[in-house]
Amino acid sequence: AHARGADIWVRTKCISAARDGDHWRVVLEDVETEKRRVVLAKALVNAAGPWVENVIESIYGPSDTLQVRLVRGSHIVVPRLYDHDRAYIFQNEDGRILFAIPYEGAFTLIGTTDEVHQGRLDYVSITDDEGRYLCEAAKQYFHKSPGVEDVVWSYSGVRPLYNDGATAAHEATRDYVL
Repeated sequence: AHARGADIWVRTKCISAARDGDHWRVVLEDVETEKRRVVLAKALVNAAGPWVENVIESIYGPSDTLQVRLVRGSHIVVPRLYDHDRAYIFQNEDGRILFAIPYEGAFTLIGTTDEVHQGRLDYVSITDDEGRYLCEAAKQYFHKSPGVEDVVWSYSGVRPLYNDGATAAHEATRDYVL
């Protein structure tokens, strides 16, 4: 973006944003110096990831309609389950798509879950149920059957998805919404 003329300001908070004719009038604040600047922009993109709704609420105030659905995806790493360097993609009995890929030579990475996330965003981690789910899914496809005691590492992330009203988290659309 910078190579194409964009200004990049890190550690900058959006204080307000409002339409001003065919532009956006945006008030920004440097979080270290508290210095404010006003910019005009043709387009405004909220790229705050799972904090996207927090940014909207900080600018416009609380909303009665929840536009974002937070969905946690968790992964486990277990000792290597097979002896080649190819990945597997398989469909679990519940219709979810899972994968197993070689990881760092001696391990297999298995993922991912789709769970509604309602907790804090500054520390996201796998639940016991998610770990069991991934191990049980892998047991259906591999001769070596990992158990939760075999998990050497896990990680989780939260995806902000458009709240399309889907009943289950794994059914929520992954499409972009403008």
